[in-house]
Amino acid sequence: MEWRTTINEFLDYLQTERNASANTVMAYRNDLTQFADYLTVSMPSDAGWPDINPEVVSAYVAKLDEHKYTASTSARKIAALKTLFHWLGQRELVKDDPTAQVRSPKVEKRAPRLLSEDEVAQLFDAASKMPAPRSLRDRALLEVIYSTGMRVSEAINLRLSDVDLNAATVKCAGRGKRQRSAPLTPQAATALRDYLDNARTDMLGSGSATADYVFLNPLGTKLTRQAVWQLTRQYAQQAGIQGELTPHTLRHSRAAHMINNGEDIRRVQEWLGHANLATTQMYKPRPPKENKLAVITP
Repeated sequence: MEWRTTINEFLDYLQTERNASANTVMAYRNDLTQFADYLTVSMPSDAGWPDINPEVVSAYVAKLDEHKYTASTSARKIAALKTLFHWLGQRELVKDDPTAQVRSPKVEKRAPRLLSEDEVAQLFDAASKMPAPRSLRDRALLEVIYSTGMRVSEAINLRLSDVDLNAATVKCAGRGKRQRSAPLTPQAATALRDYLDNARTDMLGSGSATADYVFLNPLGTKLTRQAVWQLTRQYAQQAGIQGELTPHTLRHSRAAHMINNGEDIRRVQEWLGHANLATTQMYKPRPPKENKLAVITP
């Protein structure tokens, strides 16, 4: 059986009916292609999906263990399998779910890295020290990501029609087909206007095909995810900020700063485009643990 044919149908379902992001679909593709390769080697040539039983799945999971994947990677691969077989069951391509008894490894949730408001300001200042027009672009880019809590994919796909400087808002195309309007701080609005008025035209060049994207590279085409990650790390080093820092750190930090400054948590959830309030609640500061003193009786 050509296992990948069915897997490709499943991936199309994720993209078209579940509105999964390109990154999610890519992760599923990688994980399930690995499973298809295993089935091609381990199953008889005339086997089909109903022939995959719990023993086959358990043997595959044991193979994963041999690769010494991290707990989070193994959990993701098992989750992909479970989602696939749930879909196969809905389509009546399998009668029983062979992954039903498979347990994912426990993944410890680490608190996200957060910058202080002073460190955010130092990052912006480092970007401003670059020669123009790059300094204006990078300052605006980092300010917008922080102000709105955008993901990198949202920032690089931001279009001119998404920007309303008069209202100090931008439209974000989030995961799937969810859209939201996010506010710009006065500082971010000023930086973005400065870039649009004084630098973007210089970067447009011959890149007319992508002329409607806000943030461009020197070739006139839109920035890539890798470029945004690289420039963020570069400015963090120049600012003397210690530890690993990514553009997503700005999103985490913005959420924490808004909540710490008294913003309503549901508004923060809306601005960040979180599907679940629980995701936003992880940014709430935790009260310090009580130090209970032992009572010593005389």
